[in-house]
Amino acid sequence: MPKPAVLFYSPSSPPYASQLLQLCAVSGLKLRILETADLDRTVSALAQGLRPAEPLPAGDPLPEPVMILCQLGQGQLDRLLSGLRRQHITCLKAVLTPTNASWSLRALYDELCQERLRLS
Repeated sequence: MPKPAVLFYSPSSPPYASQLLQLCAVSGLKLRILETADLDRTVSALAQGLRPAEPLPAGDPLPEPVMILCQLGQGQLDRLLSGLRRQHITCLKAVLTPTNASWSLRALYDELCQERLRLS
């Protein structure tokens, strides 16, 4: 089973990058920074840290940051979300599930945007 990790994608360097890194470190979580070239890879492959045999061509970047929480226990999840609120770190968030594990990061982003519209 993969270790608890936070996957983070941002189209540009966010102003809160150092706070996010520190928050993950004190929570004992590995922070994996994703790149535009990762957007068409499956969330499962990204969570496992797998690299493609050949680099995928980078498509268009996403317009906003996305965070995927992988294998966190309830306590870790609560502490991380509380820390994100305290630090005013805002981005779309998802938890890795059996359903979304086979989706590309781009497809997960699209689903998160649809959910946001349904909730607003």
